[in-house]
Amino acid sequence: VDILLETALMSKHLALPREGHLEQVLHIMGYLKQHKKLRLMFDSGYPKVRENWFKKYDWFDFYRNAKEAIPPNMPEERGHSVIITCFVDANHAGNMVDRKSQTGILIFLNKAPIHWYSKQQTTVESSTFGAEFCALRIATEMIESLRYKLRMFGVPIDGAANVFCDNEAVYKNTVIPESVLKKKHHSIAYHRCREAVAAGTIRVAKQGTTKNLADLFTKVLTNARRAFLLDRFTY
Repeated sequence: VDILLETALMSKHLALPREGHLEQVLHIMGYLKQHKKLRLMFDSGYPKVRENWFKKYDWFDFYRNAKEAIPPNMPEERGHSVIITCFVDANHAGNMVDRKSQTGILIFLNKAPIHWYSKQQTTVESSTFGAEFCALRIATEMIESLRYKLRMFGVPIDGAANVFCDNEAVYKNTVIPESVLKKKHHSIAYHRCREAVAAGTIRVAKQGTTKNLADLFTKVLTNARRAFLLDRFTY
């Protein structure tokens, strides 16, 4: 998981690799050689979530028919309930060649990381707002799929999934019903995320960039910054 971004960046050059790409791969191997014992931390404990991070609004006048997809033939729920937590981030115009953005997503079940994602977006976004909203839409679809699968496994889910992003505009446009979208080409991601909030599938809070774990999957970081983020879910 600690070399997910670097692997994703290098995989784009499989068809026509150059000497510079080989040098970067050797750097990755050198990093792995120095960090042989790094392990993921699978903790079944519940994360500490402050309810004042999340604001509640009445969505009836905007998405009155919004409901989460529940499997009609799901088995009886057994065991302890789980809390889904997701960190999402995007590096706007991170690719210096075509100026496409990189999406980074990290999903936890309780305190255990179970899914990590780093991929270049297919379109060029003119603003950070658009890149972050596209990343949030992808995270929303992943969470919906995960919740559906867990219910089919008979795993009880405790409330809506907690989603943390570091963009103020995306956060406000997602959680405030009266917010108005000014850019129509973002309307699909806009309504997709807002409807998920209205249905109670997710709830979104703003997390500062310094504590957003998905930052690890969007841009190349310094050793100190990388170690700070990895310490949160590895040992």
